[in-house]
Amino acid sequence: MNDTAREYGGGLFALALEENAADRILEESRALRTLFTREYTHMLIDPSVPKSERVAMVGELLDGRVHEYLANFVKLLTERRLVSEIGDCFREFERLYYETFAIARVRAESAVALSDSQKKRLEERLAKHTGSRIEITYEVVPSLIGGMRLVMDNRTIDDTVKARLTEIGAVLSDTVV
Repeated sequence: MNDTAREYGGGLFALALEENAADRILEESRALRTLFTREYTHMLIDPSVPKSERVAMVGELLDGRVHEYLANFVKLLTERRLVSEIGDCFREFERLYYETFAIARVRAESAVALSDSQKKRLEERLAKHTGSRIEITYEVVPSLIGGMRLVMDNRTIDDTVKARLTEIGAVLSDTVV
């Protein structure tokens, strides 16, 4: 993460927090990331297109569709030819959001889809264990055979059949007959 992203993303977060708009801006910034393709970003920094036209294009796209602060933020980045930094700015905003509200992000992988009651139990246990609010992304990975793998804060808890079979295979390969 570069200094520009930290400064601008942090500024947007501070304003959003102060104005009680952090939840909405987080959600909308996630949706906006997909719009800022390489081609669109290149057009917004192209010096052959007058600055006023570039800012007007962003206004047409965003005004009335996203929070006013977010639309103005993107216009500011466009005006300053920093729109190529938008992804990093949004990632910094998200990092600050999760840090400020003590939310732990978890990826839960299982061989089959979990039921709603299983998801609820998992979320409750993780919240109790971590003391944080939990946001879980669920992913079905059939190759795990059974069990579950949890990835949180660069830590992995792997209680899958596949992992156990791998461990058994390692033990057997080390066994001298």
